[in-house]
Amino acid sequence: MRRKRPDIHKQLARMIKTPKEIALLKKSARITDSCIAVLKRELKKENVTERQVARAIDRNIRRQRAQLAFPTIVSCGKRAVLVHRKPSRRIVRGLGYADFGAKWKGYCTDITVPFVKGRIGAKERRILDAAVRAHAMLTKSVRIGMPCWKLQGKFTRFMRSRGYAVRHSLGHGIGLDIHEMPSITMPRRRRKKLSPARRKRSRERWGIVRRLRFEPGMVFTIEPGVYVEGVGGCRYENDFVLSRRGLGAITHAKPLAIA
Repeated sequence: MRRKRPDIHKQLARMIKTPKEIALLKKSARITDSCIAVLKRELKKENVTERQVARAIDRNIRRQRAQLAFPTIVSCGKRAVLVHRKPSRRIVRGLGYADFGAKWKGYCTDITVPFVKGRIGAKERRILDAAVRAHAMLTKSVRIGMPCWKLQGKFTRFMRSRGYAVRHSLGHGIGLDIHEMPSITMPRRRRKKLSPARRKRSRERWGIVRRLRFEPGMVFTIEPGVYVEGVGGCRYENDFVLSRRGLGAITHAKPLAIA
């Protein structure tokens, strides 16, 4: 379902989080992190389906008096080539990912855990390896004052050097909305025809994105994804707070391997 995009100026006004907001986001992150153990437990079950795994994650979030930040995604095998796909009755096996998040007192967090259940082939191992290496490289690259789009550019070059295409933005701010500023993406021109009013809004938005720089108080995701038609895909995502001391993770997703 296509969501209505929040007003960009409202997002800019709340892009730098207060200490109280960061505390709420960290609480939300702890609830989200607690689902990693649930995911691991469910993946160990024989013949468990994507839908069953997603429902177990949802129950864990609600049990802690939190809400879902967005509908939970669990996808594996060739289905995982799509960036956002509803969980199915497919039995979980091979390479895949679970994308989920909690909302605590209005504040959203968002992680994606890549996983392997059973054996995978060389192509799948290359996909997972690229996502893991990109995540490590990019989290070490963030600097205060750096244009946000340059991080996306670094990711794009990394992917192309390995023969992969980029399917989505590298990251986004989190807060009262699951997608806020900063938008960690490359400014781009719309190729399709737009009405004059929409063209003006598009130019304004991408002009803002081009000027965004990393600042202390920003809370955002970094989520490199690799997707190959006919093979599958995975995404690896965590949430971070940027302070004058540097970049600090508030979620702790790591790849899971289930024999």
